[in-house]
Amino acid sequence: MKKIDGVIKDWGERTDYGRVKGRKGKNIVGGRYSKPAPTKAPAGRDKLVSTVRKAPEVMVKITTGRKDPNTGKPRPIMTDMRSIKDHLDYISRNGDVELEDENGHIQAGKEDVRTVRNAWADDGSIPYENGKRREAFNIVLSMPPGTDRASVKNAAREFATELFNNHQYVFAAHEDEKHPHVHISVKAADKDGIRLNPRKNDLQRWREIFAEKLREQGIEANATPRKVRGVVKKAEKQAVRHIDQEHVIGRRKSSSRVSASQLEAAEREANGERKHVNPAEAKIVEQRKQVQHDFGTVARTLAAGDKDDKTLAVEIVRFVQHMPPVRTRHAEQVEALQRSSVQSGQTIDRTPEKGRGENKDRDR
Repeated sequence: MKKIDGVIKDWGERTDYGRVKGRKGKNIVGGRYSKPAPTKAPAGRDKLVSTVRKAPEVMVKITTGRKDPNTGKPRPIMTDMRSIKDHLDYISRNGDVELEDENGHIQAGKEDVRTVRNAWADDGSIPYENGKRREAFNIVLSMPPGTDRASVKNAAREFATELFNNHQYVFAAHEDEKHPHVHISVKAADKDGIRLNPRKNDLQRWREIFAEKLREQGIEANATPRKVRGVVKKAEKQAVRHIDQEHVIGRRKSSSRVSASQLEAAEREANGERKHVNPAEAKIVEQRKQVQHDFGTVARTLAAGDKDDKTLAVEIVRFVQHMPPVRTRHAEQVEALQRSSVQSGQTIDRTPEKGRGENKDRDR
């Protein structure tokens, strides 16, 4: 039993990115960073079971500013009070959606949104406009459709209280999309002058904390890295997806620059002109081998245990067998183009679509 627990513990540690790190801003005076308490992550076996049984995965991301309705591009990140006010208007739907601040006070209506903005501006540390550095972060917490919305909001409240207890912040729960999600807008500098500076590892830790808060609400939730679940493709950026959708329905002359460039590379390779080289592919393959090896070690160890252990070992094997293939989005595009050309008996037409490379509305 001890051997099984030890192997599962080792597996759990391999899936953990690490802890949130605090950093002191170069131009901020005073304040000390207090290391956060460890997350109450699920025990190794519970985490393993949640993963192989595909418990709902939480999503935590830091977004850019509100999209410009004319271009579809994100506006500048919150670098000054003007852009902060614009973003608070957005998450509050111009006062129609309640904001809740760090003190638990409900702010409703345009006047209350203005009050929040003025409170953030009181110390004079944030310029009104033309700011040069990020003064606030918008963090989105999301769960799959069907998750109880009240529980998501309550979990988001506890999440913000734990992580940003020395910051000014507000949060708003949006009800106008299928997946329940909450926007947390938090002032970058806390009351002691320490600035948020989140990195990739921090975001994974935030996912784990949000999943913990959801479980405390009775909601099944997990926060494993993509590679552990066998997911190869990164999520498409929201701005890119928005522009491409606008193109499909005829509101734009062409797709995004990102999509156009990806398609061009796929067409070249499908025609045998030039193979697209992605340095990350070798790393992805190695990661998959390591993930399979780690799961295999756990499964073999559990197979020597009791009835429940043996059952879990079989579930692990099936989980690994049904992982999506190690194929990038580029490889899928090439295969689709090659199948299409074989069916039509023609070479792939690489004639650039009208306006390719010239549309000013495209994303970066």
